[in-house]
Amino acid sequence: MPEARRVSRISYDEMLELASAGAGVMHNRSIEFAKKFSVPVHVRSSLTDSPGTMIGAEPESPGEPVCGVALTKSQARITLTGVPDRPGAALTLFSTIAARNVAMDMIVQNVGEEGRADISLTFAREDLPSALGAVEEAAARLGAVAYTHDDDVSCLSIVGLGMAQQAGVANKMFRALAEAKINILMITTSLIKTSVLVSRESGVEALQHVHRVFALEREPETPAERSDEERTKTNNTAAILAKLQSMEGLIVESIVLDESQSRVTLHAVPHTPGLAADVFDEIADSGIVVDMIVQSYSGAGTADMSFTCPREYYDKAIETAMRLSKRFDCAPPTSSPQIAQLAVYGIGLRSHTEVASRMVESLGAAGINVEMINTSEVCVSVVVEARQGVRGLAALKEAFQDVMV
Repeated sequence: MPEARRVSRISYDEMLELASAGAGVMHNRSIEFAKKFSVPVHVRSSLTDSPGTMIGAEPESPGEPVCGVALTKSQARITLTGVPDRPGAALTLFSTIAARNVAMDMIVQNVGEEGRADISLTFAREDLPSALGAVEEAAARLGAVAYTHDDDVSCLSIVGLGMAQQAGVANKMFRALAEAKINILMITTSLIKTSVLVSRESGVEALQHVHRVFALEREPETPAERSDEERTKTNNTAAILAKLQSMEGLIVESIVLDESQSRVTLHAVPHTPGLAADVFDEIADSGIVVDMIVQSYSGAGTADMSFTCPREYYDKAIETAMRLSKRFDCAPPTSSPQIAQLAVYGIGLRSHTEVASRMVESLGAAGINVEMINTSEVCVSVVVEARQGVRGLAALKEAFQDVMV
């Protein structure tokens, strides 16, 4: 990107997300260690006297929603269709993949219909043969209807701590891609990252349009206040030394239950460029605040799209979804006025491929079915029935008690 500028500072979580999303400056494992031991990292060039970038606890600007955009060019997608929608089904798939030590990037499971659900996964392109072998094995064990794959896709992500405090950030990305007539194949969101899957041929163009719409070439107006040099003075040396014994291990920082959300799903919407932008423009115009967004891949010219929102917006969200279904001439929306969203936050969630497996295994053992899945570098979140939220939280805390801090 010729318009790209040097970032003066970036937070650990932002750098972790960007590193896993295709920003090739730092390896994600090095940032995991830095965050784990509260060590600021100063990245500089050996060829110039440029001040470089400081990676630490604070972002460059708390007022900016997006700190960076990254493109993973060589990705592959596998979609398993007709998976039995029952507790533990996803475990069979994830554990089979984890057994081959294949790292999953995007994991997208949308709400099932008629007892069946679709699960889409993305991987590094070179891992596709191993992943296909695992998926074929899992499909046979599960009795899934079919699976498809595509090795000609790219993943585009925007990242920023400020996304959690500002509405409409994801839709700004969707609109930029719509204006460029770039079709979005899949969508997944987290607290600080929104990722979309696009065709590889449109990946670089998509990157340029999104970089431009967020004006990432400009210096931020409100810099962070406290320096990492000051933060290191308050580090607890004894605590850091204690962590050295498990320096390669997974760390779970928190497990959170959110019972304040509702869910709405649009089914079989025509899958054309601008779909996501049109949908979320309408939702934003209705004054609805959206939290989680999942668009799954169907490959049949249509897409299912789900979003969650605070319960106080539920009635308005249903009205908007009904208008959209009539506009797109598709099936009526389905919904749930109250859901439970469970999220595991930590360090090393991607490099430890068993995290998703451990989550769905513990929930399945408790008889809890996972309705939706969303993943990022620092968080894996699932949606379950509202009545199962508290039990699910207890199951996850027990499952991860050995790595909780």
